[in-house]
Amino acid sequence: MATIDATPTQVTSDQEKTIDIENHHEVAVDVANAYELPKPYSICGLKIWAYSHPRIQACMLGAVLFMTVGMFNVITFIGGAGQQTAWLSDIANIALYTVFSFFCFFAPAILNFFGLRATLCAGGFGYASYAASLWCFNHTGNVGFVIFGGCWCGFSAALLWCAEGTAITSFASEDKKGLYVSIFWSIFQFGVVIGAAIPVGSNWNSGTKNGSRVSNGTYIGLFILMLFGSFLGLAVYPWQKIVREDGSRVMLEIKQKEKKSLKQEFTDSLLVCRKNWWIIFFWPMAWAVNYYNIYQSNDFNGVYFTVRGRALNTFLSGAVQIPAAWILNLFTDKLPFGRRKRAFWALVYVFVSVNSVWIAGYFKMRDTRAGLREEERVDVVDGGKFVGACAVYVFYGFTDATYNCFAYWFIGALSNRPDELSVFASMYRLLNALCQICAFSLDLSGYSKQFMFGTSWAFLAAGPIFVLPIIKYWLKDTNMAEIEILEVVEGREVQGERIFVASGDEKMKAG
Repeated sequence: MATIDATPTQVTSDQEKTIDIENHHEVAVDVANAYELPKPYSICGLKIWAYSHPRIQACMLGAVLFMTVGMFNVITFIGGAGQQTAWLSDIANIALYTVFSFFCFFAPAILNFFGLRATLCAGGFGYASYAASLWCFNHTGNVGFVIFGGCWCGFSAALLWCAEGTAITSFASEDKKGLYVSIFWSIFQFGVVIGAAIPVGSNWNSGTKNGSRVSNGTYIGLFILMLFGSFLGLAVYPWQKIVREDGSRVMLEIKQKEKKSLKQEFTDSLLVCRKNWWIIFFWPMAWAVNYYNIYQSNDFNGVYFTVRGRALNTFLSGAVQIPAAWILNLFTDKLPFGRRKRAFWALVYVFVSVNSVWIAGYFKMRDTRAGLREEERVDVVDGGKFVGACAVYVFYGFTDATYNCFAYWFIGALSNRPDELSVFASMYRLLNALCQICAFSLDLSGYSKQFMFGTSWAFLAAGPIFVLPIIKYWLKDTNMAEIEILEVVEGREVQGERIFVASGDEKMKAG
């Protein structure tokens, strides 16, 4: 049993505990069951959660990415950003992920300084600029504007993904972190499904006569949706006021003499990295995420299928990611074990799923070749030839959701504190960005499909293995510590109430 010594005056009358410990540093203790969830509304006998309910806010986060990253993924997964070749896409994405990786270092400090809503809003505008630059390129051939759009998108992406990753992993109580990731990912991927319907519809009747380039209407439609998603970020409820389903606060407000500067926030982020040095074992898994997208988009979907075939593949790939997220949730939240065992068996499921799909992908990889004219490519009317190749691409999407959702659940399992989670989430996306710089550079340099396929598979297979030491030595079954408040009465310690607090928010001594 761990204890905290406190006088009666040091424990406040309500259930939020503010305890003055040995060095007289004021800390806010995250206490389970300290707050009540907002009361639901009743409409015609149907109970509807209040807007501030954490599940509603998880849906809001999903909707923001639905409109921004989801639409961006539509452009990416069509292959070559919807152009005839992947050359323009490779150049723009190298610029995008270079800027992305740089600003990932500063994103946690920016998030903690400016807050969630402002960061989400600013994080969406760059995606709209990228769609606009491709729309412009169709008319003017202005490569410089596309590169600028990629750079702006990279800056925005660093902010958006840091804010999203921090929020979705901190809004959930410990027993529902997988559920919240599934909610968020499902809505996010529904955006890919809806967004992919735009190029399916606008290019369906073109057959093989569109020059392997998507229409202007595709870019215009995606631009409008991305712009709307940017402003939607302002509608997210203030996270310092959100109460988790276990009755604890997402972020406790501690009275400070002055607000921290950006420099102080950045220094705090570095301290989190130093304290949790073992997070380096998670880096290979973070690196593997999205590296494979370049092979799948540019060396498989982009060169093997017609435009309407590519668009349909993207649509189906996004659709299958929704059930994939919920299947993983059965392992992360529902297995009748402690969190460490659930993490292990979820990791086994991820490993088996990935390798099974990529074994099948190997045989289709041998059939693909670049340089095909549009009429030589596989089209939706080609029967079994299209169905088999399409199925492989769809299951690539399945493993994409499985891998990403496990990674986000795992990040959430490491801490309940937004300041730490912001660093973990940004670090995760930093590695994602660096791997894509590498992958796009290799693709631009003309490395073979065999090389891109082999390295993608190797990274995916190795990632889960490196996570095992964290599960064994550092992952806890809970980050909430049971403590006993000892009241001092007339010089004697008197047993007080037992509470559950967020481990790491206080100094404890063994009792």
